[in-house]
Amino acid sequence: MKIALVTSNYPPHFEGGTERVVRAQARELSALGHEVSIIAGTEFLHRGEDVEREEVDGLPVHFLPRRESEYYDIYYTRPRLVELVLQEATGADWVHVHHWFGFGFELVRSLANHHRVAITAHDLFATCPRFFRASPVEGLRCPERGNVEACLECVAGEIPDGRSEALLRADFMQRSIALDAECRAAEVLIAPSASHALRFEELLGLAPHSVEVVGHGLCDELVRCSRLSPWDGSRPLVVLHPGHRTRAKGTLDLVRALAALRPTQVELVLAGSEVEPGFDAELDRAAGELSIRRVPTYLPEELPAVFASADLVALPSRAEESYGLVLDEALAVGLPVWCSDRGALSERVGSAGRVLPAENPSAWTVAFEELLGDPAQYARELAALPETMPTAKQAALRLVALFQ
Repeated sequence: MKIALVTSNYPPHFEGGTERVVRAQARELSALGHEVSIIAGTEFLHRGEDVEREEVDGLPVHFLPRRESEYYDIYYTRPRLVELVLQEATGADWVHVHHWFGFGFELVRSLANHHRVAITAHDLFATCPRFFRASPVEGLRCPERGNVEACLECVAGEIPDGRSEALLRADFMQRSIALDAECRAAEVLIAPSASHALRFEELLGLAPHSVEVVGHGLCDELVRCSRLSPWDGSRPLVVLHPGHRTRAKGTLDLVRALAALRPTQVELVLAGSEVEPGFDAELDRAAGELSIRRVPTYLPEELPAVFASADLVALPSRAEESYGLVLDEALAVGLPVWCSDRGALSERVGSAGRVLPAENPSAWTVAFEELLGDPAQYARELAALPETMPTAKQAALRLVALFQ
């Protein structure tokens, strides 16, 4: 088959979680003998060429830079970019849209006039301009389908043109109608986890089980870390919190939970980058005597070394995570995972870790106190680690079966 993958960004311009998944999928589909191309947006503005052609991992990537006038908004159409996507997808048997942020809200319907189209919902962008339905406004809860009043409060003050509330409400309603139609135009809808599929169906009013579940799997081959001395209570427990440091990821909740323990009992490793300006200073204030070690942003090939310094991984996310690549990676290298009960993280932990309530540092403190008082619990979590983890190759095989 000839398969075109569409995404809002791609390496080497940018590589986050979604980009890592698309890149791994492209490699694996190509290895299975399919003709693969990638059509990507980019944060680089137009530099004189409508299509910037590069090669990544031996595969063609067609970057479509936006013009300065093609800015992001609550609702927008981008006919020039849509036409370019159609041009670059010519001849494809399937177009797999991984994200269409930046391409406007008529991309999928335009593609569906010429191609068979699949969508993978990596987040909740189809129902939220913030992607994850996690508001920065303290105490504000995202509304259910058809209600946009809380959305107006969520973005208040961030719309640069001083738009009236009536116009902003109309933009949200247009956005909702357009993205609803976009999702229904796809022949196949995919989510990376059962919980995300269910949430997607609920928010878009789709029939139960209409969204296929295809887990991302490991994007890179990882091997178990070798440890000379697994934690047994004779030294401080090293807790690793990888990824972006934000309130939504529960970083501050984790610091507060660990700061309530005796400082000689535990060390926290924060591996990744500060996303919210000034957030690290807030973490330091909340830490008290807690020992915090920071590791700069790491590359995928540096993962084993980052994980090797820890005893367990903590993922206390407040967001409704759609999958969580780092959870698979931690289990693959041999670390138990403690995660929140939000979204998909809890689906794959089993007995090789714990599922604890989000936004509840006290509950996490109690759980750590139990572990520190009984190191045999840690040994049991180590023993429950899975022998193998799902891979991107398995995901690619499942996708091919769906397309065929």
